[in-house]
Order: sequence, then structure tokens, then C-alpha cells
Amino acid sequence: MAHTSNLHLAEQLSDDGLCLISGVVPDDLTARLRDLAQRKLHSETPAHLQRYAHHGSLIPVRLEDDPHADLLTSPALQDAFRLLGFTDPRWISGYVITKPPRSPGLWWHQDWWAWDHELSFAARPPQIFCMLYLQPTRKENGALRAVPGSHRTWHPLHSALPEPHTVTIENQPQDTVSHLPVPDEITIEADPGDLVIGDVRVLHATHPNGTDTARTAVDLLFAPHFQDLPEEFRAHYVRQFCLPEAGWWRQPGHPLRGTRVSRVLPTYDGPDHPPVPYRRLPRRR
Repeated sequence: MAHTSNLHLAEQLSDDGLCLISGVVPDDLTARLRDLAQRKLHSETPAHLQRYAHHGSLIPVRLEDDPHADLLTSPALQDAFRLLGFTDPRWISGYVITKPPRSPGLWWHQDWWAWDHELSFAARPPQIFCMLYLQPTRKENGALRAVPGSHRTWHPLHSALPEPHTVTIENQPQDTVSHLPVPDEITIEADPGDLVIGDVRVLHATHPNGTDTARTAVDLLFAPHFQDLPEEFRAHYVRQFCLPEAGWWRQPGHPLRGTRVSRVLPTYDGPDHPPVPYRRLPRRR
């Protein structure tokens, strides 16, 4: 993906479903994230890493994982969000992701989970992913592939793909539609410190890692306009497993209250709601 001037980044995210902002994370913070990634990876078994060779390790990160809180509150990250017009970005969850050496590509998929709800067809993204690559990431070592515009426009892949994140799609051979190139795809190459932001509804995949070195990244999920979400979504997001236990903001003396990081965490004090119906397969409006 070509680097784009700041004036057009918000438009690019809206039109294409993703954008790249160069040099967002300072070198010292990137180095600390590499240390965090290594600690997380060393805590996992080789069997786990091999089990998730397609889509990466997906090891959760939490606030107590240094330097995660510093990253969430870093002025550079918050400035990038303001640049993109995010009105109330709240952190949902995060992961360390690695593509082992000589590992296959990740299948085509999108990561939205509530396709029966009208929010799925909103102009603004209900949820975004933020990829922070910890090594130079190119086609050769597993760079991201994406189909621009597929977050809001029906694409033939939508009808052809199995449900994402299931055993069925994990078992699709590399020569099937779940992995094959499509004419309108792009490759997003990034350097350490760059921030790749995508609407979770956009179709994306990765190239295989054909090198002898692992490709590692930190993936953060945010609700960029949290206070504008329907109540049932705000009630859902405060219960995500990477977050502190829901209701912490009502507890007198809770150590998070009044801290910088508390301002990027979702809170909700409205009425209870039944769970939002879960549907991973997209539908036409």
C-alpha cells in the first residue's frame, strides 16, 4: 500500500477499509513491544505455535503486560486516531501474533461478528484492527493482503468462503479460493513503527512466510466511536476477556480509576441487554 498524505488518510480508511500511517510508534516503544512479544512467545509451546501457523499465535495481551498501557495511552497513537476522525476510541482486546518461518498464508476472511445487526452496514467502522509490525514486513515474510472497499461492498469472496475462524476454513488447501489471489487485492508492506488500521469488515488475508525468520506483530482491536454505538454493543464490549472485570469503574478506590489508561477503556452503566446475535458470515443488506 502506498503511503498517503495525512489529509487523505481518513478518506482512504472510509473508502478502502484500511490505511497505513508511517512511523507512529517511537523506536523505544517498538523495542519494548518486541520484548513483550518474545516473552509471550516463549511462554507458549511449539505445538501451540504450529497449531496456529496459518493465522499466527493470537496470544492475548492485557493491561499488566508491559508496555501495553503505555502504548494505549501514547500521544502518537492518540494523535493518529484523531487524524482519522475517531470520536471515542476504546480498546477492546489485543494479541501478539507471529507467523513462524516457512508457514502458510492466512485465508481470506473478515472479522466482524454481528452481521444480522444494522450496525454492520454503517458508514463508520464499528470496530477496527491496528497492526503494529515488529519487523520489516513484506510479501516474502507474510505481509497483509486486502480487498479495498470490501468492508461495504459485496464481493464474490463473500459467497465463496467458509465461515471465518473455523476448522473448515483452517483446513482449506492453499490452492483453493480461500487462499488464491483475487484481481483487486493489494499487499500492505510495513516497517516497524508503522500503524496499519483496518475496518474489521474488510476482506483480508496474508501471504505465506517463505523466510527462515518469524514475522511478529501486535494486533489491537478498538471501537473507534464507542459512545455512539447502540447500548447492546457497549454492554457487550465491556465484557471482553482482555479487559479488567466489568464494573471496575464503579468500584471506589479501584487502581484504574483516574488513570490515563482508564480513558481508553470501555465503560457502560446502562441497562442490561441480551447478547448481540452472533453471525460471522456476512449478508447482503
